[in-house]
Amino acid sequence: MTEKTEKTKSASKKPEVRSTGFSWELVERVLACVALTRIYLWGPPGVGKTFAAYHHGRLERGLYACTLVPELSAAELRGTYLPKGDTILWHDGPVIRAMREGARLVLNELSHAGEDVLAFLYPILEHDSTCRLTLPTGETVTPAPGFHVIVTDNLPSDDLPAALRDRFDAQLEIREPHPEALALLSEPMREVARRGVGLDEDRRLSVRALLAIERAKLVLGLRDACLVVLGAARGALFYDAALLAGVR
Repeated sequence: MTEKTEKTKSASKKPEVRSTGFSWELVERVLACVALTRIYLWGPPGVGKTFAAYHHGRLERGLYACTLVPELSAAELRGTYLPKGDTILWHDGPVIRAMREGARLVLNELSHAGEDVLAFLYPILEHDSTCRLTLPTGETVTPAPGFHVIVTDNLPSDDLPAALRDRFDAQLEIREPHPEALALLSEPMREVARRGVGLDEDRRLSVRALLAIERAKLVLGLRDACLVVLGAARGALFYDAALLAGVR
């Protein structure tokens, strides 16, 4: 083999894909760290970002969670006046309740938030010394000790306004499936999940999807479970791959 042929063959090889995310051990230490109160977790769908935000770290004061969508208004997060009998009373929304109680606030899917909600989050994501919000009632709310915010998304914070991005104490990319989620899978399916970490988005399956296939195959069989969970074309491809991996 000539030197030129050897170089051509070497150049044609695809580079090895390696995970660049943070370890779950470090992520969970960050979630428990009292010095870090505004945390951004991002990575592909179904790896356990929301699971970790709901179950790990400082939860003794409770948890309030919101999934952000374009239709969600800042008023729904902050609170509003509601009728009660012959009067109209103010009712705190989940963000204000979390601030008053010193609880954990989890905001999922930040990139789907509307401009109204993003503007509302500026004072909420401030450090505790400057975090405050004046309600329509005229009351100014400041966070009780323990209040902290965890934001999750599939995308990095790059597209956020610079001033909002700068408010996060920690930004962690997560690519590996959470070990507690993996433990729910059979060993062959765990291997499928591990192999999928470095694949592109079109080929990678979330642990959520793999768990759905595992549950469905007990009733439908593996082939039909793959088809109904993933759709006909993608399900057929995964079925073949699953058989090769030893899934039955």
